[in-house]
Amino acid sequence: MISASFRKQLEHAQGDHLWQQVESTLLKLIKGGRFKDRDRLPSEKELASQFGVNRHTVRQAIAGLVERGVVFKRKGGGSYLVPELIDYPIGKRTRFSTNIKLLGKVPGHTLLAAGERPIYGKVAAALKMRDGDRAVFLHLVGEADRLPISVAKTYLPASRFAGFGEIYRKTMSMTKALESFDVLDYFRDVTRCVAHIPSKEDAHHLRQLESVPVLLVEALDVDSQSHPIVYHETLYAGERVQLVFGDAKPVTFIADISV
Repeated sequence: MISASFRKQLEHAQGDHLWQQVESTLLKLIKGGRFKDRDRLPSEKELASQFGVNRHTVRQAIAGLVERGVVFKRKGGGSYLVPELIDYPIGKRTRFSTNIKLLGKVPGHTLLAAGERPIYGKVAAALKMRDGDRAVFLHLVGEADRLPISVAKTYLPASRFAGFGEIYRKTMSMTKALESFDVLDYFRDVTRCVAHIPSKEDAHHLRQLESVPVLLVEALDVDSQSHPIVYHETLYAGERVQLVFGDAKPVTFIADISV
């Protein structure tokens, strides 16, 4: 329950709109550990009753917490606390499902699109292909404990990996799909990272506001003969993910959804 002292703060607060006062109070409660034994906030109806305000006010307050990156909305309803920012190492090998499981989280992928398309510019150059050559294309959302943390566009040479999309659709594993083409191991060759403002579509997939920056990671994987095989552009939720480049072991979750 919300204490009477917090209600009194709402009654005497000056300058802010009521929803901003509720947002500020909820933020104090979250930072103070009030909800540390649960990952979901009380419902809008419960919070409205506890604060003595209407549900629209609570809805605005929660929207403010979403913008701050403190709370996210899950499909099917409910407001959930975003896990603490976690360090995640990017090294010569990055395997999503293995890393997530080792960290005690449940890995997940949503395949938004799979097919073939012509590629140009930096994508073609990275894969050592010509402009207009065709590549396998995968559009993926990566999740940890059902929380979306990354969106990726992944490309592979179609001449070498014809039908890769359908194999991936069945296995939902980059490593297993590559094994079907006798690629038994692969390595990270290049990784570049910059801050980026997401599109409306990408923000929707990450369940965050467009105004919240993401980390754009461009990466190239090569096979054991150093032939380029996978190029991916991955957007990581900047409020949930911190990338660490080196050989440190992961301490909790994040995803490289291209593997």
